[in-house]
Amino acid sequence: MRTYKFDPKEVEVQNKTSEQDKEQAALEALVNYAIECARDANVFGSGEALEQAKRHLVRSVLL
Repeated sequence: MRTYKFDPKEVEVQNKTSEQDKEQAALEALVNYAIECARDANVFGSGEALEQAKRHLVRSVLL
């Protein structure tokens, strides 16, 4: 009989955490992509307006 390092519930918790980490990383990448596209299209100009848009987007998507 095998003995496992983690019991099934611990593995389930680890998998869920891993999925949440992946989701967080994907959302961060999406925010960065959106800001980069806005910068390339000169939607917000540059400087403070762009940073403010990024902060607002981060608050809306990630929090």
